[in-house]
Amino acid sequence: MTTPANGPFFDEAREALDWNKRKADLNERFLKILDHVFQHSRAYLEIYRAAGIARSDIRGLDDLEKLPVLRMEDLVARQKASPPFGGFETCPPEDIRRIYINPGLIFQPGRAGRETYRDTSWAEALRGAGFQAGDRIVNTFNYHMWPLAFMLDEAAEMIGATVIPTGVGNTLMQVRIMQALKANRFIGTPSFIMTLIQRAEGMGLDVRRDLSLETALVGAEMLPESLRDRIRKKLGVSVRQVYGTVFLGCLGYECPAEKGLHVPDGVVVEIVDPRTGRQVAPGAAGELVATCLNPVYPMIRMATGDLSRFAREPCACGRTAPMLERIMGRIDQATKVRGTFVHPWQADQVVSPYPEVFKYQVVITREDDRDVMTFFVEFKEETGRADRIRARIERDIKEVLGIKGRVRTVPRGTIPDGHRKIEDRRTWD
Repeated sequence: MTTPANGPFFDEAREALDWNKRKADLNERFLKILDHVFQHSRAYLEIYRAAGIARSDIRGLDDLEKLPVLRMEDLVARQKASPPFGGFETCPPEDIRRIYINPGLIFQPGRAGRETYRDTSWAEALRGAGFQAGDRIVNTFNYHMWPLAFMLDEAAEMIGATVIPTGVGNTLMQVRIMQALKANRFIGTPSFIMTLIQRAEGMGLDVRRDLSLETALVGAEMLPESLRDRIRKKLGVSVRQVYGTVFLGCLGYECPAEKGLHVPDGVVVEIVDPRTGRQVAPGAAGELVATCLNPVYPMIRMATGDLSRFAREPCACGRTAPMLERIMGRIDQATKVRGTFVHPWQADQVVSPYPEVFKYQVVITREDDRDVMTFFVEFKEETGRADRIRARIERDIKEVLGIKGRVRTVPRGTIPDGHRKIEDRRTWD
């Protein structure tokens, strides 16, 4: 459950061990976390007592599905009622040394003062994708408030690599930095690396000759094979996927075989029926639910809202842990736009301050390999302030959601009754 600060971040030899032996170790770690939760987490105690569950009812991972599934709306509601962490934290507030902020003002404790736990899942993903000590990694995830970029920085430190923290934006400077420092690895969204390629070509560069990239590890967006192929053909690099959430860590990563997403060591992943929380039959599709064994902020059976299934065949790479085939879509109206989840309640938060708005709908599309988010708005009546309101809503979209969106006004009656607040019209091959 603990990792020495100056020790190995994970034992690579474990990847080839028999899964039953590894599961026994994972089972032991899970029970220790569960003891810790029953002793120190007010939120979990309330949830489990309400469900009539005692600690003695859970004897190991085989009893995991007896526990209720935790959903993001549950976390948000409890944080609002008991700020900042909703009672899920298992250490005193004064011990927290870092607080992460997620879109929608959802808070997450980072490091604690006496904590020896380190999340190694992202580090395992880097190694699985071919990253190694001595690499120069351009990290283009957003460093402004959101925690993912910082988590990947820590992972790169664990494997002995050097990080170039560029974040998003300023593509001209980013290309020059990559060229000057001969960065050989990229971390970011697939759409952003295509943007950098287009910027480099616009500068007159031969991207294969003038850039030193060897591998791109992409995530936070879907990666259709057509886009993967375009990136490969342009750059001549390996393109690997990574999948996870900031609350749960990395939940899957691609190895060179590119046949599925390997579940990292120390993470518990289930595929369940979203209506019952019961695990589905092997190979069947369902909602991905995960358990993160972080002793400061454990997430036990947290639902991701993503649909997936376990692969039926083992990977040729020799890893023995479970492997996900792919992420197949969402079970709810929440969707990921440019790496950021957008929930219906967040969209309401953007629009509700404007009494002039009668009805709205958020539509997500793709243009030139980039996500486009449009708020279609109906006004209650004609107003001479339409342009000003539209501009203010666009400002609030950026401030509340952390990503840009555009606003288009439409006549009354355009948006149908019973519409989905968020409609994803993107198509993936």
